[in-house]
Amino acid sequence: MAVIIIGGGAAGMMAALTARRQGARVILLEHQNRLGIKLSITGKGRCNLTNMKPIDEFLSNIPGNYRFLYSCLTQFSVQDLMQFFIDLGCALKVERGDRVFPEHDSAKELVHSLRLALTTEGVLVRTGITIEKLLKNEKRVVGVVLNTQETIMGSVVLCTGGITYPLTGSDGSGYRLAQECGHSLITPRPSLVGLKTKESWVTSLTGLSLRNVALSWGEGKKRRSEFGEMLFTHTGISGPIVLTLSRDIIKRLEEENSFDPIPVFIDLKPALDEETLDKRLIRDLEASPGKHLGNAMKSLIPRTLIPVILEICMLKETMACSDVDKIKRREILRVLKHLPLHVTNHAGLGEAVVTQGGISVNEIDPRTMASKKFEGLYLAGEMLDVDAYTGGYNLQIAFSTGYVAGMSAAHFDE
Repeated sequence: MAVIIIGGGAAGMMAALTARRQGARVILLEHQNRLGIKLSITGKGRCNLTNMKPIDEFLSNIPGNYRFLYSCLTQFSVQDLMQFFIDLGCALKVERGDRVFPEHDSAKELVHSLRLALTTEGVLVRTGITIEKLLKNEKRVVGVVLNTQETIMGSVVLCTGGITYPLTGSDGSGYRLAQECGHSLITPRPSLVGLKTKESWVTSLTGLSLRNVALSWGEGKKRRSEFGEMLFTHTGISGPIVLTLSRDIIKRLEEENSFDPIPVFIDLKPALDEETLDKRLIRDLEASPGKHLGNAMKSLIPRTLIPVILEICMLKETMACSDVDKIKRREILRVLKHLPLHVTNHAGLGEAVVTQGGISVNEIDPRTMASKKFEGLYLAGEMLDVDAYTGGYNLQIAFSTGYVAGMSAAHFDE
């Protein structure tokens, strides 16, 4: 009997190595032509593999079923994952926000170390293979049938990913296999993804990156705001703070099934309150009373953003600074602190970092990753209804759940 791993991403490779190190015969099946395709491009090719924040703060960055992960993160912690890669020969470094990266900023190098370990330690890897069905009796999964009609007997670890970046292999195909075993599917939707906006002027700002700004949405106690970096795309906005807020914005759009755009606001000067910013604006205007307003604002915001701001304020760039009265100045101030955008949709599954939704964690034992529906079946990684914000949390989830699933599957028949 073997441990059969279905899916060669972060969770699958970790599950395979873990089971093999427990002495199991392990077969890793991947329907793409190579392992770790999505992992090799994560973090813009740098691979933010985990985050060193204290456990309570770490869990606070997991809005999707964080309680389910207590056991996994205890069994295979952030420190365990870092030591795992150091032992594979991958030096690591910690950057701003406690994010952990390979020292050489190469996700491909990290993936190469995993592939090499799989080969060296005797895991049988087969690529270009799809699964027709899981073999099972009344209460137990006993093997798989491949697209070649070949049968392989053993316990099964399902870690086929979600629905984002489908070209990398995360096409949701594993959901069918889990559902055939009675598992419930929480509607998958993209998370951590760029947003499309109604405003046409974003096109003129394509590629413009803004640092140290704040993005907010919602009202009252439900108002949420993120500080950091964002950028404009040809259809809307993206970047770290956009990705973080996108999860809940998309959920609101889809759950309300509404065609009404959701308003969001950019604070271009969050470090300055309105009174301080007003004094700054007055100083700049009085310093050059004969200067054009557009030129006077170059020290305040990026040049390409000036025409947009002034158009929203219904002011001309060529207006003399001396002609900007209190009412006009207040309007400029309002837009600088509350630049409005209206979100209409997300940028698409192909651009989303992770999936929210997936196989219900209520049907999985959090201590072992074992299915509560069938013995001999384990589930791990992004196909589960667990997801986090950007910052290394999602990969830690994949590696930790993969580790626990591999460990449990290796000892299933004992």
